[in-house]
Amino acid sequence: MDIQQQEHAIIQDQHFQAMVRSRNRFAWLLSASVLIIYFIFIAIASFKPEILAQTFGDRVLTVGLPLAALVIIVSWLITGIYIYITNRHFDQIKLRLKKEYHYE
Repeated sequence: MDIQQQEHAIIQDQHFQAMVRSRNRFAWLLSASVLIIYFIFIAIASFKPEILAQTFGDRVLTVGLPLAALVIIVSWLITGIYIYITNRHFDQIKLRLKKEYHYE
């Protein structure tokens, strides 16, 4: 069996197709989460900037700066979650399929 036939067989495999659908749903869910977080932050900055302009007591630091940092940190965490889950779950399925089809 040549490489093109192996690739075609893997692509047609039910487990591979289920893994691709599951991975895509997972990626879209996390991407939507990040976008929602960013859009909420931008909406607050655009329509209610006084919320972000509030200071912590009598300090100079406003609420907006730590909130912006939190948005970035949460985005990094969501990226880390994606990497962890794909490495632990989806890559294992790919390895199993590669062994099954003697690919590489």
